[in-house]
Amino acid sequence: AHLLPVELPEIISLTNSQGIDRITWDASGERLAVSYKGGDDLYRGLIAVYDVRRTPLISASLIGFIRGPGGNPKPASMTFHNKFKQGPLLSVCWSSGFCCTYPLIFRSHILP
Repeated sequence: AHLLPVELPEIISLTNSQGIDRITWDASGERLAVSYKGGDDLYRGLIAVYDVRRTPLISASLIGFIRGPGGNPKPASMTFHNKFKQGPLLSVCWSSGFCCTYPLIFRSHILP
């Protein structure tokens, strides 16, 4: 197998970040969650969520952001749990002391 870099250009220019801090990929390979180092005041501490396509090459499209509870917390730890029928669950422990679980429901699981 060949490994090719996946570009995430929109996030670097949008957030003014200094690179990736944490990254986790769900077991289906369809969702990627990334936290970035630094960044400006508006985007600092956010988690970017991507939709990932694997045919024929891997590509990632930004879906949106998750902001933690409290005063501008930073993700301390994050992981996907894959036992939720409608899609993966992203669990995040924040520097503010809160731990939250976010359902990332796949549209294909809710449409007939």
